[in-house]
Amino acid sequence: MNVTSPKISENVRLRNNGNTQLKNITRDMNNNDNESNEDSETKAPPNSYRIYNIFSIILALFRSLIKTTSKTTNSVFQMSMFYINHFILLSLFFMIAIYKNFQYLYRRVYLKYLAVTYYPSKSPQVIREDINKLEKIPKIVSCILDLQDDEDENGGKDGLINSISELTAWSMSAGLTKLIIYEFTGVLIENSGCIVDLRKYITKTLVLYFGTEAIPTFSIRIPHKNLIIYSDNHIDGNAADLEIDLISRIDGKPTLVELTKTMSELAVNRELLIRDITIDLIDEELHELVGPEPDLLISFAPSLNLEDYPPWHIRLSEIYWEPDNKDVNYAVFLRGLQQFSNCKINIGK
Repeated sequence: MNVTSPKISENVRLRNNGNTQLKNITRDMNNNDNESNEDSETKAPPNSYRIYNIFSIILALFRSLIKTTSKTTNSVFQMSMFYINHFILLSLFFMIAIYKNFQYLYRRVYLKYLAVTYYPSKSPQVIREDINKLEKIPKIVSCILDLQDDEDENGGKDGLINSISELTAWSMSAGLTKLIIYEFTGVLIENSGCIVDLRKYITKTLVLYFGTEAIPTFSIRIPHKNLIIYSDNHIDGNAADLEIDLISRIDGKPTLVELTKTMSELAVNRELLIRDITIDLIDEELHELVGPEPDLLISFAPSLNLEDYPPWHIRLSEIYWEPDNKDVNYAVFLRGLQQFSNCKINIGK
């Protein structure tokens, strides 16, 4: 028996300065496109993928060697063993460094090959031909994107908006119904002006793919603030062709903490029975506060770094990433769908 309490999700949203009821801000955005908020100061998560300068490491090793040898040694044997050990360590370091560099170059060349082989040509027909070869496709796909530096190619907010627009076009062409975008800092979520720019850029991208006469409809939803905005060609009362959810780190562990606090307070005040706090209740509340669980999670980072993605929502999700990849490209998106098509999911077995 499922026991639900609307008061739980309402209290959590009030704690997070959100709306208790889903608010349609399409008209507000159309009337005030220039409205903007202060940029979020949340910093990007530390990346586990780091490229060190091999010459600086060698220089540091030799400096350590000189400092150590400057100390008084007890015997010639100890000094000899010291140099032998350092020689062995340096040799191992050079071999590993050479292997890692060759591996990196191979992967980069392979990714370039995939990008040329699987090129969508901004054509939904080409994408559908690739999708029709798959036995099954996920209903809900989530993508982890990183906010690149403004100086980098396809970096900054504009680069992030461009990546989301391309993912939207690929998802619609593939026949997906829901796309969840996770970006750690939530820079687009905290700035209403960015949401307006995102809607405009998605529309322009869809025109390039589908033409001006058959533009699909879409909606952009911000679960944390309980806001939703529709595309210009959306008709009230009809479901959008694609739902896009924008989430960030605030939808993960912080939301779990607030949900726990709210349930504890309701239990103390005897507004919620302890026996009613079940897995099903928590799952339903998190589904209301954050959204559904994705069938497939694709990370466009060079290493598998979930970046505090909502942990409750990836219990059964298939996860895909391409090592050493830094770009949002169609080849990685398609290979993620291919992996999901070939995977076997046993729930409860």
